[in-house]
Amino acid sequence: MKNPNPPPPKPPAGGGGGSKPPAGMAPRKSRWGPPPPASAGAAPAGDKAASTSARTPTPTHSADSRRHPAPPAPSPLARNHASPAAALRPPPAAAAETPPPPPYGFHNLDRRTMLLADGTVRTYFALPPDYPFEPAPLPPLPQFQPRAAPDLWPPHNPPPPAMPMPPHDAKRRHPADPEEGFPRHPKQPRLDAPHHLPQLRRFDAPHNPPPHAAVDRHALRKAFLKYAKMVNESSVQRRSYLEGGRVPCLACGSRSSVDFPDAHALAMHAYNPPNAESSVDHLGLHKALCVLMGWDYTKIPENSKAYQSLPADIVQASREDIIVWPPTVIIHNTATGRKKDGRFEGLGNKDMDKKITELGFFGGKSKSLYGKEGHLGLTLIKFGNNPTGLKEAERLAEFLERQDHGRIGWLRAQATRTVDSDKDPLLVETDNRTGETKRILYGYLATASDLDKLDSDSRKRAFLKSKREFDPSD
Repeated sequence: MKNPNPPPPKPPAGGGGGSKPPAGMAPRKSRWGPPPPASAGAAPAGDKAASTSARTPTPTHSADSRRHPAPPAPSPLARNHASPAAALRPPPAAAAETPPPPPYGFHNLDRRTMLLADGTVRTYFALPPDYPFEPAPLPPLPQFQPRAAPDLWPPHNPPPPAMPMPPHDAKRRHPADPEEGFPRHPKQPRLDAPHHLPQLRRFDAPHNPPPHAAVDRHALRKAFLKYAKMVNESSVQRRSYLEGGRVPCLACGSRSSVDFPDAHALAMHAYNPPNAESSVDHLGLHKALCVLMGWDYTKIPENSKAYQSLPADIVQASREDIIVWPPTVIIHNTATGRKKDGRFEGLGNKDMDKKITELGFFGGKSKSLYGKEGHLGLTLIKFGNNPTGLKEAERLAEFLERQDHGRIGWLRAQATRTVDSDKDPLLVETDNRTGETKRILYGYLATASDLDKLDSDSRKRAFLKSKREFDPSD
C-alpha cells in the first residue's frame, strides 16, 4: 500500500551547491530575520555549519524593531513617577553588607565523656572552654527621615446647609382655652400622669434627698432595734439571710406575700419603700439587715453591690454595738459533770452569784439554763436596767477578755474540745495548793447575735440597745 504522505525528496549528493528552488517559487524566509539576499552564493556542500547558519540565522532584537520592540530593563525599585508622592520619597538606601560569619566546623569541638548513674559512659562533643566567641556585628538599622505626607485625598466638602423648616402656626392648648391648636394622633392617647418604670431611684441632695432625711431619727432608731431583734432571735431565720435563701420582708408583714431571692434584693426593696407610710419600718429593716450581713448601710444599695464592701473591724464594731437589754453576760462551761441518772449537773444560781461576787463584781443576778438532759453549762448574769448596770456588765466582760476567756477564747476551746472534758486543760484547771479541780469560766457581753442562746422567757423580755446611741428613756 502506498504511503499517502511520502517524505520529501533528498537533495542530490554532488559537489555542487545547495538546491535551488523552482523557478516559480519565492525563496524561503526565516521567522527570525530578514530573507537572505538574492545575490548570495550557495555554500559548499562540505561546509555544514555555514549551510545551517544560512538557513537559520541567529535572532537579533535590532532586526525588526517595529514588530518586536526591545523590553525595558527590569528595575526592582521601580517607582511611579506620575504619583505626587514619588517626589517626596527619599532615594533608596544601599543595603548594609553583613560581614561573613567566623570560620566554624567540626574541628572546633572537643570530645568529652560523661559517666551516667547506671555506670555507662557516654561520649559527646562540645566547644572548648576557651573558645573565643566573637559575635558578628548587627547591620545598622535603616534611617527613616520624616517627611510630609502628600494630600492624596480629595478636599473635604462641608455638608450643604439644612433647609429651613416652614413656620408652624399651631400652639399648645392651655387647659382654659377651647379645643384648638396642635392636633394629636388618635392612636396616641394623652396620658394624664407620667408612666414610671419600676427602677431604683437615685437621691441627689438637696433636690432629691434620700428617704433617711425625711423621717424622724428617734423613730428610725426604734424601728432599727425592733427589726434587729426580729432577724436575730431565730437561728433558722438568721441562717436564711446569711446563706442566701429566699427571705420575706418583715416590714411588709402579712400585707405582702412576696418573697425575695436573697438579702441583696430585700435590701434594695427596704431602701426604696413602696409608700411613705411604711418608710420608717423599711428603713429600719434595711439598717438591721446591713448590720447582720456586714454591709455599709450609709451607701445606696445598687446592682453593683459596692455597698457590701466594708472592713472587718468596722463590721465587728457595728455588731458589738447592739447589745441585749438589760445588760447580760453569758457565762459558758458551768457544767460540773453527770448525775447517776445520766443527766448533767452544774453550778446553780446561788453558786454563780457567790463566784461572781468573789471576783469583785456586784449587782448581777445569775440564771442557769437547763434542758432535757439537765444543766446546759450556760449561765446568764443579768445586771441592772440602768447605766450603772451596763458599766458593771462591761467591766466583767473585759475582765474575762483580758484572761483570754472571752468570746474568741471560748470558740478556740470549743474547736479543740475532747471527749472527756474533765481532763481538757482549756476547760479544767487544778489548784496547786488543794489539788481541787475547777471549771474555767468563759464569758462575754450578749449582743443581738446571741439572742438564740437565751431561754425563751429571757428572749421574750429582752430588748436591744445601741451603746453609741444609748438613750435611757427608750
